[in-house]
Amino acid sequence: MISTNGSFDRRVLLILIAIEAVVFCNFFFREIAWYPPQNFDQTYFLTEAYQLEDRVFSKGIGELWKALWRKGNPSGVLLPIEGAFSGLLFGGTRLPQLCILFIAFSTLQLVAFATARAVWNRRAYGYMVLGLILCQTTAWFWAGGLFDFRLDFVAYCLYGIWACAVVRSKLFLDRRWAIGCGLIGAFLVLHRFLTAIYLLGVCAGFAVASIVIGLVASSDADLAGRLKQRLSNLALSAGILVVVVSPVLFANRAAIQHYYLIGHTTGQERYIRAAEFGITDLAGHLLYYPKSILNDHWGATFVWGSALAIATGLIARLLSRSGTFDAQEPSCHHETVLLQIIFLFGALLGPIVVLTIDIAKSPVVGGVVGVPAALLIVALTAAATRNARALESSSAPKLIDLCSLVIFALGLFTQFGHTSRHLAEYAHRGDLKQWAELDKWLIQYACEYNLRSPRISFDIISGALNSGAITTSGFEQTGDLVEFRPMLGSTIMGVDRQEALSLLANSDFVILTSLQKTGVFPFYRHIAEYWEDLKAWANKNMIAARTVQLDSFTATAYVRPTAAVSGISGDWVTSDGLLIKAPRAALLRFPRIRLAGAANYSWLTKVPKVSAMIETAGQMQAVPETQAVPASLKRNDNSYEILIDFSNTELPLADPVRLRLNFDTFFVPKKIGINGDTRELVVKAPTLVQLLPR
Repeated sequence: MISTNGSFDRRVLLILIAIEAVVFCNFFFREIAWYPPQNFDQTYFLTEAYQLEDRVFSKGIGELWKALWRKGNPSGVLLPIEGAFSGLLFGGTRLPQLCILFIAFSTLQLVAFATARAVWNRRAYGYMVLGLILCQTTAWFWAGGLFDFRLDFVAYCLYGIWACAVVRSKLFLDRRWAIGCGLIGAFLVLHRFLTAIYLLGVCAGFAVASIVIGLVASSDADLAGRLKQRLSNLALSAGILVVVVSPVLFANRAAIQHYYLIGHTTGQERYIRAAEFGITDLAGHLLYYPKSILNDHWGATFVWGSALAIATGLIARLLSRSGTFDAQEPSCHHETVLLQIIFLFGALLGPIVVLTIDIAKSPVVGGVVGVPAALLIVALTAAATRNARALESSSAPKLIDLCSLVIFALGLFTQFGHTSRHLAEYAHRGDLKQWAELDKWLIQYACEYNLRSPRISFDIISGALNSGAITTSGFEQTGDLVEFRPMLGSTIMGVDRQEALSLLANSDFVILTSLQKTGVFPFYRHIAEYWEDLKAWANKNMIAARTVQLDSFTATAYVRPTAAVSGISGDWVTSDGLLIKAPRAALLRFPRIRLAGAANYSWLTKVPKVSAMIETAGQMQAVPETQAVPASLKRNDNSYEILIDFSNTELPLADPVRLRLNFDTFFVPKKIGINGDTRELVVKAPTLVQLLPR
């Protein structure tokens, strides 16, 4: 029922991957591309990839190598590098990055099929394991799936490929495959640091099991020799893994310690994350991941497919009229079967144990065990029909082939069934499109006023409305990479009233919503106490620039009163002065302009004096004495502060108001022997531009 021609299998797999690629692209443009990236993790990694891509354009391809050794990565280093490289290669945004996940998934399918066919000596088992993987719903989970650019799905694929490689190595009996296992494991760890514990823990457990088997069967010299070879190759594989990843882990040790040891073992956030999913007792902690894996990642189709596979194996054994293994079958086969089951069970159980120990819980991470589970089902099915000669002499082969085709068909039905339905976000497409418009406006406003790294505050914790979502969505729509930095709303723990107001005062943008401030996060408990004060402060000190009316609430975007500054040469203010443009309505409420930046007064003959002139109708017009705009420059150590006061000035009707600043002194770097620069420089470009109330 399944062709014995190897080229047939290759054609089937290539056609499958090609169809999946077409469906992947179609689904992306239909369901994903039109709304902003969701979830904090995805926006973080997309921002990293976009920033790296931007650095490559400005500084060269060597930035990809430098990114591998950058410090401060708490969870992994390779995914943003791959995302940037894919963006450079294919162009565009988000789709090239998500293609990394699709490539990983395609590779997993090919490797799993080849492994099952080679290890269990029947191509039917290749289709069976492929079908079981496709039956799983991990790729379509709301977070950490095929269309969510984060570590989880890549870890799912690479952990599965590593498990396949170990099984293909005959459980570390083949040295070359064992070396490959070490390299694959290192590649996985460089994507997600936490998986080092998974891999080393599983290897240690397998080593202990091998030693126990060796002690029990100490009289079998051949068995002892094979186990010794396995342990030797296992040590070699683990050693390669450790040697490859240690430099990167060491470089990021501080970030790893802060993220895992502090955030997940000593801080209060872990208890809040558990409470977020309703976990209040020991049973809840112990059962959370088994339930999550079963419901969120495996699904009913995988469970039924697994039951069908094992039942078919048992029936095939009965049909082969052999209740025991063939007496002439080498004992090493029995040993291999036992070790396969031990290893795959360990690869399934190991991550669950590690994740369960962590008090903080997440429904996303449990999916990593999906492929070892599929391999374990096939291993058990193959073990039930181990007597190959008796099997071929019965009708059992056709039954196994039929079972494999049914499971493969179930997998295809599961995958393509997901692609034929809208995502949950589609029901909120009106809101999401408005978020996208708001993100675009924020980016354009920041660019207009030269805010390259603006600070923003929120009164909610939202996967759709956060600094990373604005940065990535704005970049995808405009091509301008403006990294928004979070202030209020950057942590779920919350802050007191005084600190909250201080964060608002240091924000360029503030977004306040009409949503009820409730939830398990302490942030909401704190902000509910003083939200009215935040609203009053924003109304007094900022400008309500944009209001977005959504289905269930209203969001108001406040902007810090500011002005656009032009005429800067590189990072310097020159003798030509500066041109400042500010909205007339803003100047009526906030008539004082403050600029601040760095200066080197040792290069200047004196502290500069500044004068202000208003531009009207494109011509320079001196401000009348009775209408003068007072302006002054104050020295503060190695910095300056310029204050311009429109309080007693009648503003022109033109909007925006254009103001020219001139300075009475400058220096030429070449003349004073600094360098060959012949520009007439005054001070460094202002890093702070503010409009202040009267």
